[in-house]
Amino acid sequence: MARPSPRHPVRSRLVLGLIVALLLLWLGEVGLRIAGIGPAYDAGSIAGWRTAASLGTRELKGPRDKHGFKVTTNADGLRTSYTRARTAKARVAIMGDSTVFGWGVDDGGTVADGLEASLTARGYDVEVLNAGQPGYSTVQAAWLFRESVAAYKPDLVITFLPLHDHNLVLVSDAETLRGGVGAAAAARVLMAQHSRIYAVLRGWLFRESARAFILPNMADGEPRVPRVSDEERAEALSSIASIQAVDGHQLGVGLLPFLGDLTGAVANRVGVDWLKTWAEAENRPFFDARRCCGSAAGHLVLPDDPGHLTQEGNFAAAESLADAVVAALASDPG
Repeated sequence: MARPSPRHPVRSRLVLGLIVALLLLWLGEVGLRIAGIGPAYDAGSIAGWRTAASLGTRELKGPRDKHGFKVTTNADGLRTSYTRARTAKARVAIMGDSTVFGWGVDDGGTVADGLEASLTARGYDVEVLNAGQPGYSTVQAAWLFRESVAAYKPDLVITFLPLHDHNLVLVSDAETLRGGVGAAAAARVLMAQHSRIYAVLRGWLFRESARAFILPNMADGEPRVPRVSDEERAEALSSIASIQAVDGHQLGVGLLPFLGDLTGAVANRVGVDWLKTWAEAENRPFFDARRCCGSAAGHLVLPDDPGHLTQEGNFAAAESLADAVVAALASDPG
């Protein structure tokens, strides 16, 4: 008598095959972890989430820098001596990346210092809070604003567009904070943050895989995303604006000069058109210091670090913004 055939042989084999495959993947993950292989994505390799708090006068020096510079921070990790308690009639906070932070120049030589000096010279009793952080994106700036800067109750916040927004990464800064939105994004984030097998496969398939981030013109076919998409940037800026609106205060956006702006080599860098359009649509003040010094001002960048301004450059950019800041403060309903 013939034995009856299983009712679902194909389904049983598929289930068994899936179990074996998952077991092999798990064993592969365990083996790679034991071997010391890390995941493909590490947020700390792109940017720190805040400078250390309450630094005494400390000399900083980047891995590629030829000179150090002196920095102090307050209890919130901001490069300022101001506390949350206001001592002046008005307060302005400027946010952004290392250009706002003043990478490469000593305390007293940042854009914030120059802007406060320019406003004081115009007769304003004002404090300018330096809330820039090295490596920051707009999403990180919005996070820092919610965490700390909002407590300083600034009459005006100016968020300067970081070029870091447009770097290509495996996980966007917003996804680092909240996870991927949608099944495809969630799977990409999960693999990038946790799978060692994925990390190894990337190394075989993509020539730029070792870079935590790459520039848009360096794309090698890997499915990366911008650190901050246009939609994520709009959401981040709107979150700052909504908090500012509670006290009747303002958010503005702006641009600081880079070497290409100071030499005339770059007519319109990435993100500028989007920022202008957003500011106009949202009726936000727009602060543009790119043309602060004409097109023959290449000497205003650091000789050993042309991505950042000298103290003279920071103060020149600040002076070019001062009248627009005065106008914005005058229109502040708070």
